[in-house]
Amino acid sequence: MATKRDDRTLKVADVALDAKTGGLHSVFTYAATPQMKVGDAVAVPVGPRTALGFIVGLREVSQEELGFPASQLKGAQSTISGFALPQEVIQLVRHVTEEYLCPLPVAITAALPPGAHGLITRAWSVRADADRGCESTLAVHEREVLAMLKDLGKPLVEPRTKKLDPGLLRALKSLRNQGFVEDSIVADVPTESRRAGVLLKLTDDADKIERFLKANTRKRPAQALTLVRLQEIDHPALAASDIRALCGVTETTIRALTDAGLLTPLQQDASVATPAHTPNRHQAIAIDALIAAVESRSLQRFLLFGVTGSGKTEVYLRAAQSALKMGRQVLFLVPEIALASQAVSLLRERFGGRVALLHSDLTASQRIESWMSVRSGEAPVVIGARSAAFAPLSNLGLIVMDEEHEGSYKQEAAPRYHARSLGEALSRIHSCPIVFGSATPSVETFHEADEDKITLLSLPERAAKAQLPTVEIVDLREGFRTGQPSLFAPRFVERLRETLDRGEQAILFLNRRAYAPFLVCRDCGFQFKCPNCAVSLSYSKRTHRLRCHHCLYQTSAPEICPSCEGSRIRVFGVGTERVEDSIRELFPDARVARLDRDVAQKRGALEQVLAGFAAREIDILVGTQMVAKGLNFPHVTMVGVVAADISLNVPDFRATERTFQLLAQVAGRAGRGQSPGYVVIQTMNPDHPALQRVVEHDYLGLFEEERAERAAVRYPPFVRLVNVVLSGESRKDVESASSEAAQRIRRANAEATLLGPTDCAIERLNNRWRRHLLLKLNPQEPLNWVGQALAGFEPHGVQVVIDVDPNSLV
Repeated sequence: MATKRDDRTLKVADVALDAKTGGLHSVFTYAATPQMKVGDAVAVPVGPRTALGFIVGLREVSQEELGFPASQLKGAQSTISGFALPQEVIQLVRHVTEEYLCPLPVAITAALPPGAHGLITRAWSVRADADRGCESTLAVHEREVLAMLKDLGKPLVEPRTKKLDPGLLRALKSLRNQGFVEDSIVADVPTESRRAGVLLKLTDDADKIERFLKANTRKRPAQALTLVRLQEIDHPALAASDIRALCGVTETTIRALTDAGLLTPLQQDASVATPAHTPNRHQAIAIDALIAAVESRSLQRFLLFGVTGSGKTEVYLRAAQSALKMGRQVLFLVPEIALASQAVSLLRERFGGRVALLHSDLTASQRIESWMSVRSGEAPVVIGARSAAFAPLSNLGLIVMDEEHEGSYKQEAAPRYHARSLGEALSRIHSCPIVFGSATPSVETFHEADEDKITLLSLPERAAKAQLPTVEIVDLREGFRTGQPSLFAPRFVERLRETLDRGEQAILFLNRRAYAPFLVCRDCGFQFKCPNCAVSLSYSKRTHRLRCHHCLYQTSAPEICPSCEGSRIRVFGVGTERVEDSIRELFPDARVARLDRDVAQKRGALEQVLAGFAAREIDILVGTQMVAKGLNFPHVTMVGVVAADISLNVPDFRATERTFQLLAQVAGRAGRGQSPGYVVIQTMNPDHPALQRVVEHDYLGLFEEERAERAAVRYPPFVRLVNVVLSGESRKDVESASSEAAQRIRRANAEATLLGPTDCAIERLNNRWRRHLLLKLNPQEPLNWVGQALAGFEPHGVQVVIDVDPNSLV
């Protein structure tokens, strides 16, 4: 006899737990209630425990589709009010899952309310349908607890840091079992307002600031550096939390500056906007175009291409103002919060307490308060680094991605997304424009603008008619031709001496720390390498130690070669420490300091060096990329690049582009005051296109050359890259796994261009061998087949990472 088919359907909710709580594949199905919505935060049973999850889908299923008896389908214990994610955020999470081939629980982790798990607790309340006539049957202590709950007038929330009295808890459970009270899982979030309210600004007494800097640079370096950073902002008006994030200081430092009268409170109503500057003609064109797109809710993409100091931020602010007038929200992405002081200040000045600054330097309570203020709509303007793309925004009207070329927009840990892709997805989800801004755009972005896929808006004029620095290339090969090779060419030394004679300051840049990149035995050629990584150990003369900058392994520098027992062990190459020593020998009367990660890790050293340089207590500052970003030193008129070839020789197809961007950024440190700037670049390759274009300040020329090269060898923007990296402690296992991964990919798509498997440029890191495969795909080609090809591929002892749009191939 045929079994009768059950055609009834059930409404179910797909609930995702974050990967840390439930694992990589923790999306479970529960019975849904009519009130549930996608994005709701729910407490769900997972085995014997209760976990926080988020509804990522609601659907109707038949008994057959469910796969097990409906009676076994569990329901959510409660919906957690206040923690719901907007449906638009869930759509973004799904985009990350599909576009970057990562499990949904991994993607949703980035969107969770800050510290969500630590805020979950239980609340007890009187049931509305309780049978009051039966209260007389309760024990005395139970009646007392029930009366206490009634008098309280609101749920009793269990403290998160302290357990309820055992007797009280027993009474509550008994009352629950008898139907008088009920318990629910809730979020115990702060209720006070996060609005900025009082903003702080520098005192108008410039002499007072100068006296403080001269007297306290060494004694109070954190306070001094805070003043220096705020001095470079036009009309700074910031909340205390903003200053902490931008300057990397504590509340104690801010309070001390306020008590000293160096920071003064500025009362400002959030609804009162500071008058905007009058835009120049190029700005006006850009502003009109962006406002038109905002008002028409257009999906249009823009590239705001403007030289440094051309007023891009004012264009952003005018468009943001238009979005806010329409009742919509604004997302302002920056590469690093610490380098966004001017943008944060202008947003605060223009929009006051309606701005939420999302960053990791806030306290736990401040982070959740900021998140809640965005979710509630109290703060419709959000500024932050790449993770701010996951802010709980439900009605975006404008997205800004400033300095869009910066590599820090790529997340290097799972989920490995690029903020650009997230911004474009948000533009589609919210039906709003997105604007990318840069003086040196990525080749991929400018290519799209050149192909009319992105609207190009140009700002060719610098504010205040400031002049770009003069750039000179110095050929280091001349020293070898004449038999007198030197770390510094005569022209380099001459320019530096002229700078010091004028009483001005100089920055010398070398993107390599330590004294030398390695030691070598002159007798047998033995090199001292890291036992955990396939790299040489860097030598520090100050500590006479060898160190690996990847795994941090270190050991004393030997006097005798372990291979041949020879004693002629010598340094090879140059680092910032060696540059510092050499400069001290050349200019014994000059005040010289060094700033790199080795120096900065010492408590207070970063603040002391930068504050001292700002106070003109230092004449020459030697440093790595740390000196290329951020601060504005008006008395710096020379920037010297000691060896430009280091970044040019990185085995990555973006090496030329990144060198140009880095050197353009370094050059921007010179001539920021009244005196003209001068940049001297030393190189063994003076004819390299990147260096020649830096001399001419010619981004367009570099772009055309780079694009032609990439077209010839099929690299972005003409293809999309997927880098599959395999690593493990056994080299044999990694080699075997990489071969199997290649076979899986080729079976899935024989037409795809697959390079490898081969060893990574650094084949071993932290005692793990590394190999990779590089896929070159059509830019618009769906990537799901790659994920399907490697689905379930979990070789023993080998980690497999799929990196879509990799930022580095090293």
